[in-house]
Amino acid sequence: MTIVPNLLVTGILAILFSLIFLVWATMFVHRKNGGLVLILLSIVMLLVGGGIFPPVIGIIIGILGTRINAPFTWWRTHLSVGLRHFLGKVWLWSFVANLIAWLLLFPGLNILGYFFGVNNPNLTLITLFFALASLLLTIFSGFAYDIERQSNIVG
Repeated sequence: MTIVPNLLVTGILAILFSLIFLVWATMFVHRKNGGLVLILLSIVMLLVGGGIFPPVIGIIIGILGTRINAPFTWWRTHLSVGLRHFLGKVWLWSFVANLIAWLLLFPGLNILGYFFGVNNPNLTLITLFFALASLLLTIFSGFAYDIERQSNIVG
């Protein structure tokens, strides 16, 4: 999907804004309006041919970026202490599982298909669902981890 009528310009803009997004997400998202800039970059990526799935994930990451250094008041009142503690301990493992799932999904399945002729839609679907589920677990456990860390600093 693109609003640019020229395919060459679309490709150049998609790569350019994807690189800007990558740099911003890794180096500047923690700044005051870093999450909002990430959301805007995701929308621009969507409009200039950056695909649909990467900008959607980028918008989710941008929304989460707006919560950096937040007090997490809602999460403190709605999650029990035991559940927060458990999710805080699970965070690192869910992050690693999420990373492995996404690496298996995109370069991994392409390598299996290209070199070994593996082309199984069920494997792709299962890997995609695992990647999305582990992303959600990483988000929730990340909030719990930050709450636990803030409690340890204050207490």
